[in-house]
Amino acid sequence: MLISDLEQLGLTEEESKVYLAILELGGSYVSSIAKKAGVHRVSCYHTLDNLIRKGIISTFTKDNIKYFSIESPRILVNQAEEKFHHAKKLLPELLSITNALAYKPKIQYYEGLQGIKNIFEDTLTAEDELLGYTNLSELPEVVTIEFLKDYAKRKIEKGIKTRMLSPISKHAINYTKKYYPKDFDKNLVEIFFINPKEFLFEYEINIYGNKVSLVSLNPNELMGMIIESPIYAKTQRSIFNLAWLGATSFIAR
Repeated sequence: MLISDLEQLGLTEEESKVYLAILELGGSYVSSIAKKAGVHRVSCYHTLDNLIRKGIISTFTKDNIKYFSIESPRILVNQAEEKFHHAKKLLPELLSITNALAYKPKIQYYEGLQGIKNIFEDTLTAEDELLGYTNLSELPEVVTIEFLKDYAKRKIEKGIKTRMLSPISKHAINYTKKYYPKDFDKNLVEIFFINPKEFLFEYEINIYGNKVSLVSLNPNELMGMIIESPIYAKTQRSIFNLAWLGATSFIAR
């Protein structure tokens, strides 16, 4: 029990054993300490040097024999308290660095079909609503039908609520019937169809968690990116909600 307690104070297992051996012996020479601690004599020398450097044991020579003795056990407690106060003093500075990093955007670029698929895969990590702008007529031209069906299936299975804005077309209207599982929960998918002449989206933009993903819907431009930034995602989410509210005035009939 004492050994694990000493380890909590920063000693290694062998240092703890040697420290307790010296304490119980009231001080002694290497071979006696090693035997009491149950450690090899050679390694005991190294461990004793470490304990001396830590300032918790001392050494003296008697009759040409080197003896080791314990400094006051209070030193261990004092050292632990000093470390605690130092860590507490350091905490505000560490938190300021952490907070600064939290607001530093992280941008990942992707190219090619697999890169586009990787972006869609990442949207499945959404823990809340998945919001976005897309063009459901163009989407099947970028990724395969099989992938879109599997993507929609897994999104429904994860219970991810999706709200999208898309230009209207015959294909777009039938999109959920063609790609989503039969009898899926309709409450998980909301799509507002808008006038393609005024609002023709050539990129799909998804907003989820602290991320915003962008995917080109041009098959000749297979590229995209994921921007991870709490501030940017919050801003884009606000813009989407504003567009969603205004979309009721532009729903194509």
